[in-house]
Amino acid sequence: MLPHALREPLAAMRETLSFTANTVIGQAPGTDVLLALAQASRARATIGISHQSWRQEHTERDIDPYGVVFHTGRWYVVGHDHLRDSLRTFRIDRIASVTSRADSFTAPDGFDPVAHLTSTLAQGPYRWQVEVTIHGPLDEIACRLPRSAVTLTAQPTGVLMHARAERLDGMAHMLASLEWPFTIHHPDELRQALKDLAAQLTAAAQRKPEELPQ
Repeated sequence: MLPHALREPLAAMRETLSFTANTVIGQAPGTDVLLALAQASRARATIGISHQSWRQEHTERDIDPYGVVFHTGRWYVVGHDHLRDSLRTFRIDRIASVTSRADSFTAPDGFDPVAHLTSTLAQGPYRWQVEVTIHGPLDEIACRLPRSAVTLTAQPTGVLMHARAERLDGMAHMLASLEWPFTIHHPDELRQALKDLAAQLTAAAQRKPEELPQ
């Protein structure tokens, strides 16, 4: 019942989008960019992208988009990067625009964008190695945490979680979202991140409507 202008982009999203388990709320990319990537992936059409890296370096490059994946709160596109002549993964919220190209491509037989993405992220460098015991049931904890980001081991006192993190404030938010108590083994800096989060929440709880800036 949708008009053609909406039906085709949404069909492309349905046919090309993949999700990993235990996704969480995260950053949303521009709708036009996301739909353009999905349509190009379905049509097997090469596209140009305007991309900004985490170092704030801007590049223009052509890619063959093999698939779009939503993973632990972020959107990614996986495909062949003509600039580097290699298989690459790009965060979609760092893509400013998408431009059509006249070329087409053939994706590798049996290529799994989800498997490639989770494997790539697992090998990436992280600043912090985190070890925490969560005092709760293993099965329920496993359902609440992203499989690709943590390793869980049953212990007599709870569940031992090993994880890697680039920022400890995100780890503090994740732990605070659980309903079970936990004990931090390391790093000690995670304790301060939790204290900072607690202070923010306390300030928010105590703030009265008349204290809002006019």
